[in-house]
Amino acid sequence: MKLDLQQISSGLIILLLGWGSFQVYGMNANIAVISYKVEENYKMIKPMWQDFLVRSANNANIQKPNEEANLTWNKKE
Repeated sequence: MKLDLQQISSGLIILLLGWGSFQVYGMNANIAVISYKVEENYKMIKPMWQDFLVRSANNANIQKPNEEANLTWNKKE
């Protein structure tokens, strides 16, 4: 049995396509796990973010000082 260039190239192409399909399958599984983790993270952070927004809205009504603080420092020489 003699192998010619066409048989070798078709075998390599089939191996390459098989390897690529396994890579895509593994990537899809990883993306599903990451998507789940992001969704759970969002569910955890959402109440804290809403609480922060409510508190900042309440603190926006506090009057700010009219003058700037004197932050100069006199160095003794």
